[in-house]
Amino acid sequence: MNGRTTLVGVDQRTRFAGKALTIGTLVLLLSAFYLLLISVLAPRLDTPWLPLGHTLAAVMIATLVVPIRNRLALGYNRLLHREWQTSQVMLRDIGASLGHTLSPEGLHSILVDDLPQRLRVQGATLWMLEPPDDRAFVLVGQPNTASQPLLVNGVIARRLMHATYLLIPTADRDIDWTPLIEQGVRLVLPLRAGHQLIGIYGCGPALRGQFYPERVINVLLMLAPSVGSALENARAYTKIARLNRELLELDQMKAEFIQSVGHELRTPLTTLSLAMQLYDRQAGMTPALANIARTGIAQLQALVDRVLAFDLGLAPPAAEQSPPTLPIRLAPLLDELMDAYLPIAAAKGVRFDIHIPPELTAMAHIPSLCRALHEIVDNAVRYSIGGTVTIAAQLHDGHVLLSIADEGPGIPQEERDRLFEAFYRGSSTRALAATPGAGLGLSIARRDIEASNGQIWLEQSGPDGSTMCIAIPAATLTDLLMHEGIRERTVNA
Repeated sequence: MNGRTTLVGVDQRTRFAGKALTIGTLVLLLSAFYLLLISVLAPRLDTPWLPLGHTLAAVMIATLVVPIRNRLALGYNRLLHREWQTSQVMLRDIGASLGHTLSPEGLHSILVDDLPQRLRVQGATLWMLEPPDDRAFVLVGQPNTASQPLLVNGVIARRLMHATYLLIPTADRDIDWTPLIEQGVRLVLPLRAGHQLIGIYGCGPALRGQFYPERVINVLLMLAPSVGSALENARAYTKIARLNRELLELDQMKAEFIQSVGHELRTPLTTLSLAMQLYDRQAGMTPALANIARTGIAQLQALVDRVLAFDLGLAPPAAEQSPPTLPIRLAPLLDELMDAYLPIAAAKGVRFDIHIPPELTAMAHIPSLCRALHEIVDNAVRYSIGGTVTIAAQLHDGHVLLSIADEGPGIPQEERDRLFEAFYRGSSTRALAATPGAGLGLSIARRDIEASNGQIWLEQSGPDGSTMCIAIPAATLTDLLMHEGIRERTVNA
């Protein structure tokens, strides 16, 4: 764009060469045409009528000056690779650029670097109402070097609030224009979004003459709505970018806090656990007191492990570090899981009913699948008072479809959409004082199931219980035999 001749030209040497060639050629052509006319008319006119012939030739040449000059200028402009751009073309060009620009840096490039050259003014500045506080106007694309800030409620902003454009007077007793004058501004264009002043566009003095050409001011006035709209988009872009940075900082602080607190809690928990093992051997501690202490320690340990596991999974792994999926038989896995929960289930009067075909095999990230099943079974047992927890699985459409049904209190309809949100606990679970928790179990389970390319959802829920379903890609018999063969060779080696 910098080599383009626009409203009044950009490249002085090219303009001078074009004008010199145009004028020189015009003089030669008109002189030759004049001599041709005189040579034709002179023999046919008597001496008294000869001045009339010269006058007629001069009139004919005068009518041809402008058309010939325009044709010559266009030809030489093309010869010199210069492109004339009318006001309408330039408005369309700048408007299209503004429509595709969101960042303040992009607006600076268009309005401060390019547009002044097209308008032949000595530089420009762009001031933006800085989000999110909207307290002051700041320079876009450069450090704020003004000695005084432009406040949103300042006298300069109030003066520009209702102005169409303003030529800054050199001496004004009512307003101190120093912040703008220091930036070389002589013409100010207010930029608005609705009735709010959101920016200021300032132009330096005209390169030629003391006054701005009328067409320059007209172009600025026609551009003002588009610039105001683009500036409002840039302000929204800046606000969103700032909020994203703040969220990332908060997320980092949260992660550091969870890690710090989790590890700090683990130290006293380990000490308490060891102490309980010693006290349990003492005759002075009753079994009931020992059981209470062990239960409390186990609950705290489970909570700490959940929080640390949840925080560990917040940062998505790189593609090359994504967890590998391996074939695993579900029947032995669930039998082992049920054995771990049998004492707790028996204490609450809950029994297990398992229907898993022995040959059913899933392709999954095994630690994630084990943790997810642990969370779901833990919920089924924890929120059940008596009854049966039924676990069934079948092969369906290339997936292993696993269902865990309990006979607990159910989940209200209005809470089901938030079931897998982190730290969310429904009203029915909060009402159960015997079931403490942080609301992380199902969010961890969903993350772990998705790590195995699976899905988890609530199939149904009511007063007579709930059914949770999991779909995981099924493994073929070849996958299983290959994996077991590799594992056997590794063990033997």
